[in-house]
Amino acid sequence: MNQFIKILLFLSIIINFGCSYRYIKSRLGEEIHSVDLIFQGTAIDKRPSDNKIIYKFAIDKVWLGEFADTIEIKTGSSEKDSGMVFELGGKYVVYSKNGYTNNYRRNSLIDSTLDDLKLDYKFIPEYSQTSFVGKDKFLTENESNYLNQQFEYRLPLVNFDGKAIIFTERLNVISKKEWFERFWEYDDPVVFLVKLTEKEKKDTGYDAILVTFYKMWFDKERKLFVLKQVKKHP
Repeated sequence: MNQFIKILLFLSIIINFGCSYRYIKSRLGEEIHSVDLIFQGTAIDKRPSDNKIIYKFAIDKVWLGEFADTIEIKTGSSEKDSGMVFELGGKYVVYSKNGYTNNYRRNSLIDSTLDDLKLDYKFIPEYSQTSFVGKDKFLTENESNYLNQQFEYRLPLVNFDGKAIIFTERLNVISKKEWFERFWEYDDPVVFLVKLTEKEKKDTGYDAILVTFYKMWFDKERKLFVLKQVKKHP
């Protein structure tokens, strides 16, 4: 196959399947920096306008931008121009720039996303100023609630309430503040929980190790490596 045919084949693939790229969502941190309004609201009305659709939302919460009782957001009128479809009566987390959104933003029904949880802990002082900030070994109520919701499906049998947790990135022990700042924007960070023995709990004051983004087998030697870091810098 000559180079010209290869190029034609590649262009054909892009033309036929390029629309699928619209649905690749940005990471949460990237999305926040690319918009000027993030809110939670219920779609209550829609109307056409200049080949666009304008949706009206009753607002529950605004994380970024100015609060108003209702907000109107414009989007494309069809999938061909990246139109976002909001079901009337549905409650959404909505991202927009200059009053416009589209179907590759992180817009989501409130029941199908954790963005509302993460945005609370990033923007609402009640959470952001009191969670993942201290050096206390034991998780606060807000910290436990965050972890319980974040890992409800990945760690379904784990309850973080009141636990003392060693946070790691791979095998490196980090503070809970560092852990949150590095991983809060990931939709589903890969983690597993290693429970400590009664002797290890007594020696370290911790209940378990939350291992993040580590794919190798976590054997006794690796566990000891982590615990040595804790004993060296309690």
